[in-house]
Amino acid sequence: MARSIAEHYRHHRAAFLLAQQLGCTPRQAEAELRRRAAWEKLESTQARLRAQAERRAAEIAARMAPEPEPRNDQPWMMRD
Repeated sequence: MARSIAEHYRHHRAAFLLAQQLGCTPRQAEAELRRRAAWEKLESTQARLRAQAERRAAEIAARMAPEPEPRNDQPWMMRD
């Protein structure tokens, strides 16, 4: 993936700041950034799939809804 020079330096700055926060090397911080990005991607994908599954379940439930029962007040059904 081609990045601009500014994006390259932003990424390295983020890794350096995270390394300072975590007390680890910048290389370990980069690995942590990649892990966090992968986790965010996984969570967004799962949320999208969960919403899609709920939408499909609602469609199926709507199709399988019971039809209203016929009214039993027709004159030929009345008995005295």
